[in-house]
Parts: sequence; structure tokens; C-alpha cells
Amino acid sequence: MSSSFIGYKIIANSDNQNSAQIAVQALASPKMKDYELQIYPQPLFSTEQQDSPSANNVELDKPTESFWKATYVTALFTSDGYGALYTSLVLFLSIIVSTLSFRWFYNDQKTSHSLFYLMLLFSALGATTLIYSSHLISLFIGIELLSIPFVGLIGYQYTQQYALEASIKYMVLSVISTTFLLLGIAFYYAATGELTFSGLSFQLSTLSSPSLLLLLGVCLMLVGIGFKLSLVPFQLWLPDVFQGAPACIALLLTTVGKVAVFCAVARLFLLAPIVNNETIRTIMVIMAFCSIIWGNIFAISQHNLKRLLAYSSITHFGYLLIALIAVQYQVLALETIGIYLIGYILANICVLGVISLESKSSEKEDQDNDIDLRGLFWRKPIMALAMGIGLLSLAGVPLTVGFIGRFSLILLAVTAEFWLLVGVIVLGSAFGLYFYLRLVINLYIKSDDQKLIKKQPGSITIKTRNISINEVLIILSALLILLCGIYPRWLFNLVSVAQYLMPQ
Repeated sequence: MSSSFIGYKIIANSDNQNSAQIAVQALASPKMKDYELQIYPQPLFSTEQQDSPSANNVELDKPTESFWKATYVTALFTSDGYGALYTSLVLFLSIIVSTLSFRWFYNDQKTSHSLFYLMLLFSALGATTLIYSSHLISLFIGIELLSIPFVGLIGYQYTQQYALEASIKYMVLSVISTTFLLLGIAFYYAATGELTFSGLSFQLSTLSSPSLLLLLGVCLMLVGIGFKLSLVPFQLWLPDVFQGAPACIALLLTTVGKVAVFCAVARLFLLAPIVNNETIRTIMVIMAFCSIIWGNIFAISQHNLKRLLAYSSITHFGYLLIALIAVQYQVLALETIGIYLIGYILANICVLGVISLESKSSEKEDQDNDIDLRGLFWRKPIMALAMGIGLLSLAGVPLTVGFIGRFSLILLAVTAEFWLLVGVIVLGSAFGLYFYLRLVINLYIKSDDQKLIKKQPGSITIKTRNISINEVLIILSALLILLCGIYPRWLFNLVSVAQYLMPQ
């Protein structure tokens, strides 16, 4: 007979006299004065007690514990608050991409685009599989289910100038990255004999020193993950793919495609002590440092907004890699990841959403050059304001959620004593201010061929018309950026759900 005290509330079974006596005796102790006794007439069994019919049915529960109980859905998936939070974001993004693509295909209504939306649905399914995965096999299946539809989505409108080139390039490099990832999983299994995340945690924690086979497997897995997250030195494919893909699919790539992979890897790194090894940690620090520097330097000279956002994506996931390095031994790591990802998603909706609304599927290219969006404020002031807010959030300007995420990241790096990475975050933020503010100013510059009302030179005209659902979602994202930047407390409460990763 055994009893375990986990929290502040004792739940006992009245049918079991010994159980109730133990609970009452526990309450009599001075150390247990803050506990509350509840006796139920029916037996209560926890997951561990079901295997033993003679087990004592005493359970303690914290009052601050989340209402969400993590459960295993076979050995492949874990259902918890962490998965619920990011799955909600994936579904929200999928709806936005669907509405943007419908508007993008507006002038091509004669052709059925059901295949496009079917591939979009499968990519969302792959992202959901990744987020809930707690097994290396489900991780691999989720990545493939996410990546294969992207090949068709990128090259779907093959009449555009760079669509086929981008689709072929993504397909070839995706196959290469998958090969590295699968080989790394095989070496990992050969060294540990486990494929579940929790099993890997036990095996790695009991090893006195990692074997060469294990280190090789982890490095090969980092190569495959580095391709998916476009981290240096596996980032060269991203700008060309972004430029060739429609703006709505570029939004899907940079948010759903990367956020799902990152969330799955964060769960793996949280449960399995991979970064405790000095060699692996050094490799990841170098990757983060080079990604931040590379992305900022090459973004400065870009005049194509989708290519600029591609280099920006390299930089931002270099920032997030810092939080991933510290995820095992820092309390604020998961909150920092959640806040940063939410801010990054909202900002990309504002920027790429406006580009998608300005473009059409019948054109050879999207309206993604800075000259195409020059003076947007004088044509569509509300959309220009929303896009400007998104760009400022990506730059990490105060009063935006991007600043909250960047500040949390610096605080995390300082707490973990990653002084080199703290310096590169500050340096990268200074570089980012230059090219993001340049784009914001470009939105307010009047173009030469722009026709304004003669009666009131320089005035702004807002035409009364029906507001589309896309514009509502973009405006809502911009307002959320400001709300979370001014009052971030509710956002911290929201991402705290991501703490419940293990079944109780």
C-alpha cells in the first residue's frame, strides 16, 4: 500500500478504510495544514493505480495545476496543452491562407482549384502530426506529410515566372534533408535502442558518456532539421523558393512549415537531454550565431520583399535557436518560444497578407517589389498601417509584441550566460531596424505616377466599400500585435499552457 503527495488537495476513497486513515493522518501533520481533504464514495484510479487493484487510492492535486491533462495517444503522440496551443495557431493560419488564396484566384474562377485546397489541408494535417508527435517515427511522418504538399503548392501556378524553379528546388533539397534526418534517426536508434522521446530521455540520462554513433546520429538529425528551418549553412534554398511561391504560400512556408517543425524539435529537446553535450551545444551556438549574421547582412540589399522576408526568417529562427539551446535548463525558455512565435506569425500575416491582396494569379509575378508597394498608404491607408505595424514588430520596436519576444529572448540568453549570443542579438536587431524601417518609409512615399485628387492635393481618400474577410484578419493581426505589445500579461498566461508536456 502506498500513497504519494503531489500537491495541495488530497482525494481519498471512502471505500478503502486504510486510504482514508492515511489521508486523515497526513492532514494532522503541521506540514500539511494547507491541504484539503475530499472523500468520494466511488473508487478513484489514476493511471499508475489501474495496474494494481490493491493500490491505495490517495491522490494529491495542485490547485494551480492546469485543467489540461496530458495523455498518450499510442506511443506516437501526446495530447496536451502544448499541442493544443500550437495546433490552434496552425488551424488559424490555414484558414487565413485559404481566404488569401481564394482572393488570389479571384480572376481565375473558371478553373477548379480543389486540388490546391486539398494540398493545403494535408499540409495542415502534417503540421498537426508534428506538433503532437512524441516519437521519432511520428516526427518523420509529420515532416514528410508537411513537406510533400508544399512541392505542389509552390509550383501550383506554374505560369508564373519562378514557380517551377522554386518547386523543383524545394523538392530536391527536401529529399536530401529527409535522407539526413532518416539516417540520423537510424544511428540514434542503434545507439540508444529507443525512439520515443521519453525513452530517449532515460537512455541519454543513464549514459556515462555519449558514443560516437550517438553523436553522429544527433548531428545528422541537426542537418535534416537545419534544412527544414533554413538555418546556416542549410539556408541557400529559401530566398529562391520564397520568390517563386505565391505570397499566400510563402506565408504558409514561413509560419506553418517552420513553426510546426520547431515545436516538434522543442518537445524533443525538452524531454531528451541532447544539448547537455558540449559538442552538440557548441554546434548549435555556431548555427544560431551564423544564421543571425547571415540573414541580416543579406536582407539589407534586397528590394524584393519576399526574398527579404526569407532572409529575415533565417535570422528569426536563429534567434529562436538560442531559446532551443536553453530549453532544458531554463524556466522561461518555453514562454519565450511561445511569445516569439506568436509575434512572428502575426507580423508575417500583416506583411505577406497585404502582398497577397495586391497580387493576382493571372500575373507573371506577385506585387512583391518595394517599388510596387511604394505609396501604398495613399491608396489603401488601413492596409499600409497594418503592414507597417507588422514590419515594426519584426524589427522589435517597443509597443509591439515583437519587442516583448526580443526582450524575453535577451533576458533568457543573459540568464543562461550566453554572452556571445546576447551581443549578436543586439547587433542583429540594429541591422534589422535599417531594412525594416526602410520598407515602412517606402509605404508613405508618393510614387511619380500616382494620381491624387486635384481639389485637395495631398489628401487621403478612404472609399466606402465592403471590407473583405482578408482585410479584417490582417487588421485583427495588427491590433493583436499592438495589444500584446502594450499589455502582454494575457499572452504570458496563454503560452504558459505549453508547460504541460508530460502526462500526469
